[in-house]
Amino acid sequence: PTIWLFSHLARRPSIHDPTSSTETQKVFFFDFLSIMSVSAMSQMTFDGADVVSTKHIQDEAQLGETVFDAVTSELTWLFVGFLAIQFLIYLGVLPKMNLFSVLSPAAKVKAVPDKRKAALKAVSAAASAGQPKDVLEVWNSERSKGAFPLDVLKEFAQALAASAPERLVSELTEHLASQAGSYQQSMAMNALVEVVSQSARPALAAELAESLVAIAKAQANSRTREILIEAFAAAGDEARVLAELKEEATARGLALATRGFLKSGKLDPALATFVTALDRDMVIPPRVVGDLFKVAHAKGPQMVQHVLEKLGGREVEVPTECLAALLHDCLQRGDVALARQLEALALKQDSAKHYSVFEPLLKLHAKVGGTRAVELFEELQGAGLFASEGLCGNLLAKCGETQDLKFAEAIVEYLRGRNMLSLSIFKTLMKVYATCGRYGEACDLYERVLAEGFEPDQVMYGCLVKFAVKCNRYDLSQLLFRKCKSGDIQNYMWLIRAAGQDGNVDRALELLREVEASQQVVPDVAIYNATMDVCVTNGRVEDARNLLEEISRKGAANLITYNTIMKGYCSKGDCGRARNVFKEMEAAGLKPDSASFNCLLGAMVSAGNFADAWKLFDEMSRKGVAIDHYTVSIMMKVAKRARNPKDAQCALAVLDQARGVRVCEDDVLFNTVLDALISRHDMVRLTKVLDEFSASSVKPSVHTYGLLIKAYSMLKKPARCWDLWREMVETRSIIPNTITLSCMLDAIVCSRQVDRAVSLFEEFKGRVPPNTVMYATLIKGFASAGEADRAMEMYHQLCADGLQMNLVAFTSLIDAHARVGRMKEARELLKRLEEDGCEPNVITFSAIVKGYCMEGNLDEAFAVFEAMLTRGLSADTVIFNTLLDGCVRHSGFQLADALLAKMEEYSVEPSNFTMSIIVKMWGKRRQLDKALEVVRRNAKDGCRSLDSQVGSCLLSACFLNQAPDRALEAFAEMKRWAAHARPDASTYSTLITGLARKELAREAAEVAFEACAAGPLQQPLGDESLQLLFRVLQRQGLAEELGEPLAAKLRAAGMHVPGLSMRDGPHGGESHYRRAPAPAAATSTEKAVLSAAAAGSLTGGLRSSNGAAPRTCKAEPQDWMAARRALGSRR
Repeated sequence: PTIWLFSHLARRPSIHDPTSSTETQKVFFFDFLSIMSVSAMSQMTFDGADVVSTKHIQDEAQLGETVFDAVTSELTWLFVGFLAIQFLIYLGVLPKMNLFSVLSPAAKVKAVPDKRKAALKAVSAAASAGQPKDVLEVWNSERSKGAFPLDVLKEFAQALAASAPERLVSELTEHLASQAGSYQQSMAMNALVEVVSQSARPALAAELAESLVAIAKAQANSRTREILIEAFAAAGDEARVLAELKEEATARGLALATRGFLKSGKLDPALATFVTALDRDMVIPPRVVGDLFKVAHAKGPQMVQHVLEKLGGREVEVPTECLAALLHDCLQRGDVALARQLEALALKQDSAKHYSVFEPLLKLHAKVGGTRAVELFEELQGAGLFASEGLCGNLLAKCGETQDLKFAEAIVEYLRGRNMLSLSIFKTLMKVYATCGRYGEACDLYERVLAEGFEPDQVMYGCLVKFAVKCNRYDLSQLLFRKCKSGDIQNYMWLIRAAGQDGNVDRALELLREVEASQQVVPDVAIYNATMDVCVTNGRVEDARNLLEEISRKGAANLITYNTIMKGYCSKGDCGRARNVFKEMEAAGLKPDSASFNCLLGAMVSAGNFADAWKLFDEMSRKGVAIDHYTVSIMMKVAKRARNPKDAQCALAVLDQARGVRVCEDDVLFNTVLDALISRHDMVRLTKVLDEFSASSVKPSVHTYGLLIKAYSMLKKPARCWDLWREMVETRSIIPNTITLSCMLDAIVCSRQVDRAVSLFEEFKGRVPPNTVMYATLIKGFASAGEADRAMEMYHQLCADGLQMNLVAFTSLIDAHARVGRMKEARELLKRLEEDGCEPNVITFSAIVKGYCMEGNLDEAFAVFEAMLTRGLSADTVIFNTLLDGCVRHSGFQLADALLAKMEEYSVEPSNFTMSIIVKMWGKRRQLDKALEVVRRNAKDGCRSLDSQVGSCLLSACFLNQAPDRALEAFAEMKRWAAHARPDASTYSTLITGLARKELAREAAEVAFEACAAGPLQQPLGDESLQLLFRVLQRQGLAEELGEPLAAKLRAAGMHVPGLSMRDGPHGGESHYRRAPAPAAATSTEKAVLSAAAAGSLTGGLRSSNGAAPRTCKAEPQDWMAARRALGSRR
């Protein structure tokens, strides 16, 4: 160890510097002697201790002799060590130095002239002042006079790099070569190369290194390479860095390359070198890791995500302060996903237990809600960290925003356990309860506050009065009001509202008079309006009218005053007097606002007076009154209730006009819009609203969750339904109600997963009481699956649970038997339905009619239809479609003509399924012109009954009638239809299949190319169609010309390219394609249309051919009997 220390001290540059004083060398030598002396004395002390502890020493004389021997031995070894050092110096292992001359007082060292000393001092001053020219003047005058201290030489190199880079290499090389004995060349070279590289001149630094190696005989080492690697990386020279690393890639070199690239802002190369070091199990300093994440953070959160993805789970030690900064940024942006990844990174190192990491994570998870906030809070306590009152208050406030009561109560319990509760904490908790609508629990805090020894302030008393009113605790509101030191106007208003909720209008009027008589409170129009509202709410409109006249005499009536009295008239259904209030408002110089129009508009809609409602809406538009969310909500009710599709479409168009209304921000409006769009099957607007919801941060209520699940089910997105369900049940711990669970069961059933629906039903049966709707949904699922026996099992289970069957459940059960041809059981269930006191409706009879139609018994089908009409029920589109489909399926074309005549006669609105059946009928009757005529007439009228399914049926009819040219003509026309009716994957597949069967390979391939270029389709092209097309291309020798390019296009569009069922090409050679497993036979378009019609889902908007308003058919039974006798029926 002594020799190593000597070597380390002896290599210091100042020892070999000619300009160093003798004192410097003496300091070195005496440092060395001190180390050796301490070492020897320590050893002697240990030896002496050993001697004393030895039991064989009996007397002091013997002890002294033993200690003397030990000291002598150590001094001997000290002398031997000194000689060994001299020998190593002689061999050249250690630097040469005359130690005895250092010890000699008479030793002479060549003194540095005072003039040169002054010049060197001037160099340091000029360099610090940023004056490189002055530094170069000294360099020019002194460089030939001898060596310089290394620090001064570095300042000369810096000045040359800044002012005379062209001279730097030659002059520094010349100087070091001429003073070879005065510098340790490798050390001096690295110091100078580093200085030059720091001046952003990596090429010049590399040139200097090469020159010093070649001329000054300096030896380049790994440190030289590392300096150049960092310099070139900082300059962004990736190629040169990779070349240097290829020769030798040390951990320090890779770290410096990473740091250099980060300086130049090149994140990807830095990340590449960093990952390389990790893959080689090299240790990278945490500071470099921190710099990597800082640069990524400066470029945006997506780059931090990119870095984490590249790391791929590798263990990396990120500095705690860097992690904390990244998490604070996630907190500001609300980026939970990135925060979770950073949290996972922190868990792999000790920083996961640091307060600076816990704090942003807690705030972020409290802000977005969920169970993770509670878990983090418990982990913070488990790590022994302390949550301050300020942090707890901040977290409590965020709990109010996310309605997270569980976390809020955990925070309060933590504070209580540490005696840290304060009035401000109680006030924040009170607001959390109020935000969650738990006004009763907010009021209960009053007793807890008093028990903790606090006295509520005036603000808290005012809030408690309000909450007591909201939860109908009238006595408590009176008590709290008396506790207030000053009854301000707001507290009086809450008491007046409390009296109104209690139905005590007289008490409200007394409080108003008390305010008028009070000298402390000055009444304003707000308290009069509140009292009027109490009168109106409790049906005493005349009292409200008297108050209006009183306020008007004082000249204090405002817009709210008139709107309140208008609300009273509207609640009584007196729209006439409410309309007169508009005139009174204008006479008083006030302009009706949106609230005024909405109040009267809502009354008219509730009364079913849509004509006057539209007139008022037009007046609202003319007067420039903006549509707000109340207006939209009222119009959505029109859309849902309207029997006339035109009224419904106009009402839905209001949603498009309300550009400033954020539908998702108001829970009631959002629910109303969803309900209306679902009822009207408006997929386009529904998709738009759901996209807006997905982009928002809205926390749905349990009722909203049910509507959202129903909407996504209608859009055929079962995965999204499950996402919402898990968010509600698992993430937010919300227990579903019966409606929400019923919606989820229906969504699962519609996705043809009945068993999964039954499992979910059984799972929640203990928490959500089952009802008949849930059982009816499951029965419907088994009916759709053709499992009548399992549907009956559900029926028996329903009865065992003590529930009463309703009409929907019976109808679903009847449908289950009708679908599988068990008509006898279906009729028996109809009889049982009536015995249980239920009255069958059109849907019930449609299910039975459908069963008879499916087995071809049209006589019985029409007999049931006639029995339905005899009961006074009105036929609708669904049952007409069912009968029409049965007639066409079994070639009862005359009956089909009669049905169509009756639909037009009674203006029963045909749907898109009706249109599909009509097109198929004319195709089967070999009258293609009539099929085309029907479609073109409806397309010209702009009817919404045309859709891609109708188009597919029309193409099938063309091919059935051997008219592929007319199919192409019809396809061209379809592309000009409305957006919702344009060709889809099914339409393209139908056309490709028809053309391929007609050996029109080029035309079929052209259609397939067009499908690939048409943009993303909801479904890919059918495998059966593509298989047939590729076979035809092979047979006609077009596999290479058209088949291979088409296969590439299909793959690029994300579609599967099926294999072929034969190995040989058209010329006996090997085919371009390989055999693939044959897909399951796809259901034809015709069968799909008929199946949908048979299912009874025949809905959609279409104007009848004569343009008349649609209405239901109430034909007399004898009319149908006469028609059947005239036309005859077929079994």
